[in-house]
Amino acid sequence: MKKLFLFLILLFSFTAIVDAKGVQAKKYNHIVSLTLSGDEMLLGLVPENRIAGLSGKINEDKEISNIVDKAKKFPKVEGNEEVLISLEPDLIIVADWLSKRITDIGAITGAKVYFYKTPNSYEEQKKLIRDLANLVEEKENGEKLIKNMDDRLKALQNKIAKNYKGVKPKILMYTSFGTTSGKNTTFNDMVKLINGVNVVAEAGIDGFKDISKEKVIELNPDIIIVPIAKKYDNVNKISKLFFEDPSFKNVKAIKNKKVYFIQYKDITPTSQYMINSIEELAKVVYQFKE
Repeated sequence: MKKLFLFLILLFSFTAIVDAKGVQAKKYNHIVSLTLSGDEMLLGLVPENRIAGLSGKINEDKEISNIVDKAKKFPKVEGNEEVLISLEPDLIIVADWLSKRITDIGAITGAKVYFYKTPNSYEEQKKLIRDLANLVEEKENGEKLIKNMDDRLKALQNKIAKNYKGVKPKILMYTSFGTTSGKNTTFNDMVKLINGVNVVAEAGIDGFKDISKEKVIELNPDIIIVPIAKKYDNVNKISKLFFEDPSFKNVKAIKNKKVYFIQYKDITPTSQYMINSIEELAKVVYQFKE
């Protein structure tokens, strides 16, 4: 009997890190997200009165966030443990790239902690939405988000097939940090979905890597995509990097003036807004009008 009693105490006092399949059939009503992607997905899935707080002021930055107006209504954690505790969350949503010390937050707050794997593809993004919808018991809303994404992607791919008959465009992403995206990245998958070729992935480069000027010249892309946040990035400086350096003069993208600057929020979301990014990428690659 004593052993049973001890077991029950441990069972009910234990704070678990849960996954979407193992959660109890219970709705969480004080949910906190600690990342912008989590904020975006959460606001698309649950009523606002079930959200206790969001990640930080980053979600009010119109150059980075897709939820600026909605996000203003909620307290922001900003990585502050005291603020998080004060919100009395019953579920905390965390991306896998955050520090491992986040695992302690469940014990500190008494909340369930759900770690999600950051998607590297469109299909992984849909799975994450479905898993998260299951976790917060909003399956119908999750399926609505996914259907919207799939319907728009199908329409876009039909438009590309109808209006573009040429060779697949060779595309390279170049960030203001001098990095690029290769295989196993959302950007690579997005390029494939619009019938393009990511020259970095084609060269066998995996993940996010630094890229040299010499490598850009060697890969000779038709199009260069540069994600930016205007308030942080000097667009003129980046433009000069390409257009005023004589060593770039024979690179197709530079020669044909096909270097396109796209706001981060329009090219990098790992949320239901990924479909916006795919549409924006196709718009600049194929020069579609509205």
